Amino acid sequence: MKITHILLVSSLFLGTSAMALSAKVEKPVLVKGSSVGEYAKPGAPVEMSYTSEHVSVGDVSKVDIVLISSVKTGMMKVKVKVDKDLEEITNVDKHLSFDLTQGEKEYPLHLEVSADEDGLYYVRVMVNIKGKGMRAFAVPVYVGKGTLRKNKATIEKTKSGENITVFSAEETIIK
Repeated sequence: MKITHILLVSSLFLGTSAMALSAKVEKPVLVKGSSVGEYAKPGAPVEMSYTSEHVSVGDVSKVDIVLISSVKTGMMKVKVKVDKDLEEITNVDKHLSFDLTQGEKEYPLHLEVSADEDGLYYVRVMVNIKGKGMRAFAVPVYVGKGTLRKNKATIEKTKSGENITVFSAEETIIK
């Protein structure tokens, strides 16, 4: 009787821990956000609203971004960058340009992405309007558990014995 009870309890723990390895999202959950009226800082007069789907590992998340600008003339240049572990399903141009006209104020972007591991990923959007400035946005994409995975940095010691943390750096020069 005790052996049967121990086997039953241990199999229950093993089953629960196996389910915890990858969270299954039964139905995609919409994640919505907006910068409209939230934060006014110097830079391009552009605001953004988005929706993205919280999906399971391997499923496709639809990400819809709408850029909103009050500028009526000129050119809005948009640069789209997706996290390296996030696979793009749609083939969206990384460098887009929109002619700013008097009638149109909303400029939509649609992407479909997928990931092979649980995590919180980002689609980054950099907007530049000549003579008006720049603005950067980040749209979250939740996969599985949707927690941020942090890269472990190596800790090294200097000659004086001080601990330092070394991170990899990425530099982008925009002219």
